[in-house]
Amino acid sequence: MRACWKGTAVALVLLAGALVGPAALRAQDVGEAPPAPTGPVTKLGIGIEYFSRTLSWDNDLRSSPLTAAYGVVKLDVELVRGFTVGACLGYGLSNFNGLVFRGLPFSLDYEAGSSGGFLAGVGLEATGIKAGDFEIGVMGRYVLSLGGTQTLSVTGLNSSGSAEAKATWMRVQAGPVVRYTGYEDFTPYLALTYDRLWGTFTMTETVQELNGSEDKKIAGAGSIGAAFGVLYEPFPNFRLRGEVGAIPYKKIVGSGLGFDLGGSLNAVLSF
Repeated sequence: MRACWKGTAVALVLLAGALVGPAALRAQDVGEAPPAPTGPVTKLGIGIEYFSRTLSWDNDLRSSPLTAAYGVVKLDVELVRGFTVGACLGYGLSNFNGLVFRGLPFSLDYEAGSSGGFLAGVGLEATGIKAGDFEIGVMGRYVLSLGGTQTLSVTGLNSSGSAEAKATWMRVQAGPVVRYTGYEDFTPYLALTYDRLWGTFTMTETVQELNGSEDKKIAGAGSIGAAFGVLYEPFPNFRLRGEVGAIPYKKIVGSGLGFDLGGSLNAVLSF
């Protein structure tokens, strides 16, 4: 996972440098802000995201953590001012350590670490109300992650065996967003979101003539979250977007509340 983060971060820095340099030269040559666009605006960006979620399974009787980190390429189109639709493609790592499979010929406690997978998503953002330096809008996003098949060795038995693990998860986020536009280059915002994550982890085991498969249904223990972010636009047509968020959940073991955390960073070029 560290290698994936490092490679994506380097790519983000290189893109930022490539975009900021020409934008700065244009700003110096023209000496004034470009006119507001009158038609659709295309936005191309790359980003990295990390989140942790507490999963519940076995009819909400057990729980375990999920951590995921991935990089994405995004294409957004602002159809009219204040209304944007988009799509993304990416690759990332997901870690499901802690899942237990008892419906196999021999029970397995999954501790194989992170596995890679491709993901795709769609989203929209819309601004509905403007009041002074404040904007109120809505956002929505759907992401699907298709994990690759991971081959494992089954040890500790009289006969050797193997297992194959594959995970698929989906995530939906939607809710209101409040932005403050009173600063020149910075636009902080606060979002309250319905944030649901669910999926299936399939484990198939083979030990000589014995074989079996078990589908483990998983879901995020919490579904209501809040996020704080900042849009930074140092030059026309280029912006950075950073965001951190938290999702509270009720602990299955013990009592009280826990919090799942996440964050993202994106660089975006508009043209």
